[in-house]
Amino acid sequence: MFIDRRLIAQFDWPLLFLSLLLPLLGLFVLYSAGYDPDLQIVPFSFEQLTIQSHVFLKQLRFLVVALFGMSLGMMTGTRTWYRFSYFLYAGCVLLLIGVLAFGAISHGSRRWLSFGSFNLQPSELVKLGVVLGMARYIAKHPPKKRFYGFRELIVPSLLFGVPMGLIFLQPDLGTALSVGAIGFAMLLFVGIRPKLLLGFSLLGIFAAVASWFWVLHDYQKRRVLVLFDPESNPRGEGWQIIQSKIAVGSGELFGKGYLQGSQTQLEFLPERTTDFVFCVLAEEWGFVGSLLVIGLFALLMYRLLRVVAKSKDLYSALVVFGIAVFLFFHVLVNLGMVVGLFPVVGLPLPLLSYGGSSLLTVMFCLGIVLGMSMRKTVFSAS
Repeated sequence: MFIDRRLIAQFDWPLLFLSLLLPLLGLFVLYSAGYDPDLQIVPFSFEQLTIQSHVFLKQLRFLVVALFGMSLGMMTGTRTWYRFSYFLYAGCVLLLIGVLAFGAISHGSRRWLSFGSFNLQPSELVKLGVVLGMARYIAKHPPKKRFYGFRELIVPSLLFGVPMGLIFLQPDLGTALSVGAIGFAMLLFVGIRPKLLLGFSLLGIFAAVASWFWVLHDYQKRRVLVLFDPESNPRGEGWQIIQSKIAVGSGELFGKGYLQGSQTQLEFLPERTTDFVFCVLAEEWGFVGSLLVIGLFALLMYRLLRVVAKSKDLYSALVVFGIAVFLFFHVLVNLGMVVGLFPVVGLPLPLLSYGGSSLLTVMFCLGIVLGMSMRKTVFSAS
């Protein structure tokens, strides 16, 4: 389990730097999101932290736990992940079933398991479970020819389709789509017969149309329709989009300055610590600061794909690729939400948004990637 000193030479230090820098930046953004200038207390003073920085302090504690999880993921060997992939996948699915049976209801959705003062969101952990489970199966059963045929696709499709359906029942459309994107991308990675790919694409279009009429709730439909005309319901579904656009646009080139965001400090911006945390950053740091953070995410994606390209076995490549897709999908959809390109589906911005389950999952995933990047010549699935 522990790291061989000979592997340190292969350690991906830039990836580690990015994995630590982004959540630290997130702490500063979350501090501003919870700051109240009307109290006239010195920022970052002991008095201010104890009175009005509840989110900042909780996220700081989450980060400490997440760093431990990251270290655990980094020290665990690839062969161990391969051996226990199915067990971890099954455990995640059981947690999803537990959520539907015993989960706490919040904002109309049943997404959490409560253990006293500790709350767990299994749908976050399931993303890693799906990546590990599918990677194990595909590595053990690669395409017999150049592409997967129909029969070969049945089992891996179920591996991400079952948790996707369970998450949709909570209901949590955004996370369900995230799991679907991860699973489909991993199948594309190993290859799908072109005719089947066309058929699945047409089936996906049909499923989307059918879902609109018979599956989606009214509030989910309104979130989509409001994209075309937010002013049609400025105090309802349009409120989030309108306020987020104002926050992003008012930051202009260099921003209003740290702790100076009017949309944030006057609490016009909804969900500013979770789904819309990027709006806080854009308002205070401006276009330049926003571009810098987006650039850091782009560098993170590049380092992940670099590990994929250098992987010597299919299992490691699939795991890292699945994690890269997971992070890319979240970043893309979250940024699209805050500028009104995508409907609000409740996907947090990785490493920046408030939330223990999300932060722990992402840091744990990055720890696994760091560990596999060191062991790229050690493991061979058989």
